[in-house]
Amino acid sequence: MSDSLRQRSPLVFPTSSFRYTPLEHVRTVLVGFVQGLFAQAPAGEYRWDPDEDKTEIIIRDENILHPEVIGARPAVNLSRGAIQFYGLGFDDVTNYQATTGKKTKAVLIPGTHTIHVSSRSEIEADNLAWVIAEHIWLLRDLLMQQGFYEIGRNISIGAPSQPNSIVQGDAGEEWYLVSISVPWQFPRQSAMTPLGKPILESIELNIQAKGKVVQAPQGWPDADFELPVNIQREFPPPYADTSDAYNGTPNPLGTRQDLHKQPHPLNPAQTVTVKTIKPYRSTPKRGTPI
Repeated sequence: MSDSLRQRSPLVFPTSSFRYTPLEHVRTVLVGFVQGLFAQAPAGEYRWDPDEDKTEIIIRDENILHPEVIGARPAVNLSRGAIQFYGLGFDDVTNYQATTGKKTKAVLIPGTHTIHVSSRSEIEADNLAWVIAEHIWLLRDLLMQQGFYEIGRNISIGAPSQPNSIVQGDAGEEWYLVSISVPWQFPRQSAMTPLGKPILESIELNIQAKGKVVQAPQGWPDADFELPVNIQREFPPPYADTSDAYNGTPNPLGTRQDLHKQPHPLNPAQTVTVKTIKPYRSTPKRGTPI
């Protein structure tokens, strides 16, 4: 394959694979497929060779082609489109281990690769694009063995156009470009364990540092308005709703569940009764417990 394909250090990622470098792996597999397709062609029939001085067709993963390097030979290069994360269920969880706290999630990652075929001949660009598209469809099982969930269906071939964004400089006006759109999908499964807690703590710390801290357990944000707690100085009635002395008279401060005593925030020597206000609950009938 072309040495223009950037490779990472084996100490960081052992190999190009869906596990470590999924997007790079998709590009590597597709470039290798096209190179292998033309590597077996007879001499004089667009035979590809790793030596660019001997090859009859240029096949790279670069988005920009230089006419002084290509010469009169046709060229093929790839570019990736946008990808998405397609959820498979509630929170995308496929497995949870209560004993270890390990949570496993899975999604499908659909995307599209565009294979650009450039040539100085419009007919040549069309013919080469057809050969590549047909073999991707015909040999889709071979590609799926590399880890794809789906590939080789719904392929589209565009009409010949000017490759102004592919071939560098004004020489692009002398070339024709035919684009092949290849949709694909691959599955992704990742797990989170308590061993990753320092990472979670670091993320949470940064989120709190950049945002407002929640001040109440009800989830009310720190804002200029008052929190739903009202401090009243009057004393509670001498009996509770469940007391034997209770005769059905409504509690003026609310039900027993709404009241509790605590020191006054400005004068700890004084005890006040705190009534919790529930602004989003419907108003109950008087004497009805909340």
